[in-house]
Amino acid sequence: MQIRHIYRYINQVRNMCDSVAAPDQRNVEIKARIPGGPREFERRLAIARQLTSSDGELIIQRDVFFNSPKGGRLKLRYLQPPARSQLVYYDRPDVAGPKLSRYNKIDVDEPAVLEKMLGQSNGALGVLAKRRLLFLHEQTRIHMDDVQDLGHFMEFEVCLRPEQTLQQGQDIAEQLSRTFGITAEDLMTGSYFDALNKGGDS
Repeated sequence: MQIRHIYRYINQVRNMCDSVAAPDQRNVEIKARIPGGPREFERRLAIARQLTSSDGELIIQRDVFFNSPKGGRLKLRYLQPPARSQLVYYDRPDVAGPKLSRYNKIDVDEPAVLEKMLGQSNGALGVLAKRRLLFLHEQTRIHMDDVQDLGHFMEFEVCLRPEQTLQQGQDIAEQLSRTFGITAEDLMTGSYFDALNKGGDS
């Protein structure tokens, strides 16, 4: 195959990949502290169980965060087998209340190798570990989180459909906040990892 034909083939492949590239996935998120210790955490768990008619799914997570030169956050999420680990990039504003998060993620079969490579190329920032109970309510993922060295938290991820607006997602998140009794003082602006690095304030 002549050189010009090779370049033509490469360009065809590039154009094909560009044409089928998936758009960013979108969530509207709320993240909140749960004051009051284990007793209040259990009370909120009871609300989640009643709302979803389930006991939730326990997920043990270990997130390794890396520098992200162009902004946003990049993390490698270790999950216990048979679940596959994930590489996740997401970008959301650091504001309290419902906020739009744009993200992309891929499954990873050799997370330890990828962690080493990203550590060498981007530089690692640190690790965050948590026990998560996942509940599903209509189009929302409800997370009840016990974060190591940080405490108890909860999070809503309203998974927006392509035709839905940010406002529609915010309305759903705010209604759930009322259901669970989340106050403005409980709302977080940043991530768990940010709060861990700031000694619990974020």
